[in-house]
Amino acid sequence: RYTDFASSAEPTRRASKECAIVKRYIDANFKENISLDQLAELAHVNKYYLVHSFSREYQISPINYLIQRRVKESCYLLSDTDHSLSQISHTMGFSSPSYFSQSFRKLMGMSPMEYRKQSRGTPRR
Repeated sequence: RYTDFASSAEPTRRASKECAIVKRYIDANFKENISLDQLAELAHVNKYYLVHSFSREYQISPINYLIQRRVKESCYLLSDTDHSLSQISHTMGFSSPSYFSQSFRKLMGMSPMEYRKQSRGTPRR
């Protein structure tokens, strides 16, 4: 019975380790094209299990975490560079400028251009 009890605690530790591996991978490679299948393969688990475990651990799905990470990083490029939205979306790994703008607006509550103008204080012309 003792071994049954000990083994029941193991999956939680394993899930945390797998989630941490995936999170570190996303943080290091968020500019790359990353799929859920790749992340599941990296963690050596089923992709549905990964989504469930990651969501339970961090209160966000792996793909939404990836999008959030990309949007947060794009804030620096919007405020500190004159790169176009197309360049920024490509650099951050978004599939298109429109998907970048859509994701940015959803997370930040404003368009990338509105963010750029606001972060700089005055609009540049």
